[in-house]
Amino acid sequence: MKKLYILLAVGASVMMSACSDFLDRDPMTTPNSETFLSNASAVNNYINGLYIALPSFGTYDMGVRGEEKNSDNIVAEVYDKRLNGELLETGGGTAEWQNGYQNLRNVNYFFEYYKVPEAEETKDVLSLKGEAYFFRAYWHFYLLTRFGSIPVMDKFWDGNATVAGLQIPPRDRSAVAQFIIDDLKTAKNLLYSRSQYKGLRICKEAAIIMAMRVALYEGTWEKYHKGTDFAAAEDKSTDLLGQVLTLGDELFTMGLSLNTKDNDKKFVSKEDAYAHLFNSKDLSDMTEVVFWKKYSIADGVTHNLSSNLGAGYVDNSGAAGLAQSLIDNYLNADGSFIDPNDGIYKDFNLTFKERDARLLATVMHSDCKFKSTSPESKSKAMFVDEYSDENKQKVRPPYLTESGPARNATGYHIRMSIDTTYVSGQGETSLPIIRYAEALLAYAEAAEELDKCDPDVLEKTLKPLRERAGVTYTAPAEIDPNFTDFGYPISAKLQEIRRERRSELALQGFRLDDLMRWRAHKLIQGKRGTGAYFGADGVLYKAFDPKTAVDLKTILTTDGWLDPQKEVLPRGYQFDSSRDYLLPIPPSELSLNHELEQNPGWQRK
Repeated sequence: MKKLYILLAVGASVMMSACSDFLDRDPMTTPNSETFLSNASAVNNYINGLYIALPSFGTYDMGVRGEEKNSDNIVAEVYDKRLNGELLETGGGTAEWQNGYQNLRNVNYFFEYYKVPEAEETKDVLSLKGEAYFFRAYWHFYLLTRFGSIPVMDKFWDGNATVAGLQIPPRDRSAVAQFIIDDLKTAKNLLYSRSQYKGLRICKEAAIIMAMRVALYEGTWEKYHKGTDFAAAEDKSTDLLGQVLTLGDELFTMGLSLNTKDNDKKFVSKEDAYAHLFNSKDLSDMTEVVFWKKYSIADGVTHNLSSNLGAGYVDNSGAAGLAQSLIDNYLNADGSFIDPNDGIYKDFNLTFKERDARLLATVMHSDCKFKSTSPESKSKAMFVDEYSDENKQKVRPPYLTESGPARNATGYHIRMSIDTTYVSGQGETSLPIIRYAEALLAYAEAAEELDKCDPDVLEKTLKPLRERAGVTYTAPAEIDPNFTDFGYPISAKLQEIRRERRSELALQGFRLDDLMRWRAHKLIQGKRGTGAYFGADGVLYKAFDPKTAVDLKTILTTDGWLDPQKEVLPRGYQFDSSRDYLLPIPPSELSLNHELEQNPGWQRK
């Protein structure tokens, strides 16, 4: 039908400049006739252009890898304003509202002008139509997670709509979620399976996993926000969580599998089966990755992620690093909990010894390859040991004493997605967008929330993920006294499912949504993230020139752990749990559409 590198082809027709209101914008492309989208080629070209708005690695920024500075996974000196309760009603949600509805308008434009005769609706054309349904669901979900109850846009609005015609009432969040799931089910019935394009296009399996994501999100939101101002009008959590299981049962028959040491052709080290999902150039043969974006020098689409990581960046706007709480989330390789109060974890190198292999694949540590300086040079290994003139010549990230975004604020740097062969401005590591592993986690969580998480469920969900990571699997039975306190009791099984979710999906854009749907403000309010141990008796301290190491004492906790937000957030994050779970609807939209109501806590006094 067309080149498989569909995600590399971006339609300029989709790119729109920002205007005051998405409903007043001119059509993206004025059709010349009623036959504008009347054949397979035109449909293909239009749908291709919709892919550009999906997650990516930025050309000049960290893209999805740095996104989780909006959560407790990354500690950034330029902190997230929403977490600190600093957003304003004016401007606080404007960009997100415009982005979501502009992309919906682009999709609905397709449905408005789709004129392919029924006799010519080949499987190719119908699969493209299924992609459009996926996109419509995707952008409604984007808006649901940010604003809750919203107007559903299932038709195209041109630039001539009257004020009366713009009075569109929002649907309750449950109804929005079900609309999204229904669109994804329609997409699923039209789409090709992953095997058709090796995951380079939206496929049947991707639609199912996306529907599971939506149903899990809304089902748990409604359960944990019940009785609050953020609750749905009617609690449908049980039905939504049940849909996760139904969708999962269908997915389990479709032949997907995790990438493991048994099917990974390049497997050498225990972390490789997981690491290769993120640092490979071609994911075609990894069925776990049901939908991914390919970068290719030959096709003219590359990224700067590897060079940014090589320069020490975690956040392009300032110093940042991975949080100690993320490091502590990973189990020991024997399946036991770690005790973060054990003095062994003051030693940077011992922190990584005999741990979950995903920790090794996600976080830079001694002995793992970092970068080469030219195509002719071999990759160098990160080195953390006591300072000497000889050691000074070795590659020694994290760069705790650099300036600006090159400075690591916590001692923990990102390893995920690093191409160890050569760091240049033309990165080709691929980006997984939807993975089978997410479906396993969603299924386990929904089952436990419904009290249906029996040993068989855990055997097919939690167990294979842990075994892939080199972690001995035992059925969850004990509460970890040092595990995250969500402010309410959870079962041992739910504890381990949430732990697994954080470990498996770290730095992939899930963490904020998880915290919001779990009503987990206790993890945020009055707290700030810390980093590695840097006391004068620690190896990380000794690895730096004593002159520069002394300078870092000003950003330590009283116990010697890096505390990069101590000065900018002296009281910790001031997240407002009566307001900040949702973004404010832009006041301009409230003035235009009188059916809208401002979200809780944002109403003007």
